[in-house]
Amino acid sequence: MVRYDGWEPLREEGEPGRERKLGSGGQGIVYLARSPQRVERLAVNARSMEGLIRQATANIHPPTWPAESVRKMEELAQEIVRLGSADPSEDLGALKHFAIPADDKGEEARAIGRLESEVHALRTVSHPAVLKLLHANVAQRFIVTEYHERGPLQRNLSLYRGNSLAALEAFRSLVDCVHEIHKQGAIHRDIKPENIFVANSGNLVLGDFGIVFFESGGRLTTTFERVGSHFWMAPWAYKNARLDFDEVKPALDIYPLGKVLWSMISGRNGFPFWEYATDDNNLETIFPDDPSMPLVNEILAKCVVRHEGECRYSTALDLLSAVDNLIKQIRSRRGQRPDGAETWPCRVCGRGTYHLASQSGAGAGPAALLMLAQISGASVGDRRPFKISICDHCGHAELFKAYAG
Repeated sequence: MVRYDGWEPLREEGEPGRERKLGSGGQGIVYLARSPQRVERLAVNARSMEGLIRQATANIHPPTWPAESVRKMEELAQEIVRLGSADPSEDLGALKHFAIPADDKGEEARAIGRLESEVHALRTVSHPAVLKLLHANVAQRFIVTEYHERGPLQRNLSLYRGNSLAALEAFRSLVDCVHEIHKQGAIHRDIKPENIFVANSGNLVLGDFGIVFFESGGRLTTTFERVGSHFWMAPWAYKNARLDFDEVKPALDIYPLGKVLWSMISGRNGFPFWEYATDDNNLETIFPDDPSMPLVNEILAKCVVRHEGECRYSTALDLLSAVDNLIKQIRSRRGQRPDGAETWPCRVCGRGTYHLASQSGAGAGPAALLMLAQISGASVGDRRPFKISICDHCGHAELFKAYAG
């Protein structure tokens, strides 16, 4: 069995000669692997089991088994259970073995550069939403990162579908992570749901730094290096999927982040080009009863753009601020007036606040704004006093119960 510095790829169930793959691509193959510590514990258990078998069978004299033999057989059964138990998630890792061509020296150098770049990035960027590097051996062409059994976001998009607040709160950690990457002078360049993983905690974790670009401290990519996956990369980077050094800017990460947010809320894995607002893709059309969708579209309009100059978030920090503001707006929306409150947030636009119409320049006297409303199912004489309140931003009007005084 092939080992990688003690890391041991698991085998497919029912196919002991086949290693269990988590994925594969142009840069190599990713296997599910046991940690060296887990491998050693299993080896100790196996040796213990062999010893127990010898001890348990040494004194067997049918039809009567000595008590000591019975005890040894019970211990043997326990060892078998431990040996065959599932591997704890903390003892597993995603082992990525890089495909390094040896017949083309130029391509070999570039492939090794991508491996070194990924290792450097994972060691440099410290953030809870960055995949943790567990082990690396550049000479042997492999790395091991933490393993998340729930898999990539691509397979978990139903988690957030139609729930803009939950999606934005999870998305926020990704934006903050990208902000940290940019602070380190790097651009990820391959952000997409396939490279974002769902931890057991529900948090999102960004991985696959194989084509990361560092602006300083030694260039770990080459001129005209590939920019990312065509479906997710910014349109201005389409020219042969390659860019010069001076064209690699933060907007290359901001564009796909917008598409990821759309995917989380829509429950679908992306859309063509920059077409988030078409009839088929518009969140306002997909979820017509959710007043937060127009606000989400405002964020998308500023990052999912056709031309780089149209991107209104010059940094990931700008996008992070917009996300924080939107989360605050959605959280603060209330559909009814809190007891005794003079003003409170609008439940429609989430930006303005409701005021009694007599205080918002409606031009009508207070008496005209107080009305009696018939309560459904009650007698004609059973009416309740209500006052009209109007949002000072969008103009939305609501009737709220008139409190005494």
